[in-house]
Amino acid sequence: MTRNNLTIKNLIKKYLTQSIRLQFNMDIDLKGEYTFTQNIVSKKTIIAATFSEKILSKPGLKLFLMSLITEINNERCSMEFILDRVKSLQNFSPGNIRLA
Repeated sequence: MTRNNLTIKNLIKKYLTQSIRLQFNMDIDLKGEYTFTQNIVSKKTIIAATFSEKILSKPGLKLFLMSLITEINNERCSMEFILDRVKSLQNFSPGNIRLA
């Protein structure tokens, strides 16, 4: 596995984890909840959900993660978008939201 692939996989993991933290105010370990594989037809690397009961038992979380994964797989969000999002969410805590 190349360094670039590892960097992309780590970036996607951070993006998914931080998005969950923002949306659901929870930290969840996503290890084993998805895998990277190759699309049989296009030969592109895609993310395949392998959700455990930890995710399946929370329908809103499952739907949210599937939406994010679908956007990534369909290239609706670029790596630049994901990198910017990760940087902007790095120190974000849902408890820090202040309403005007």
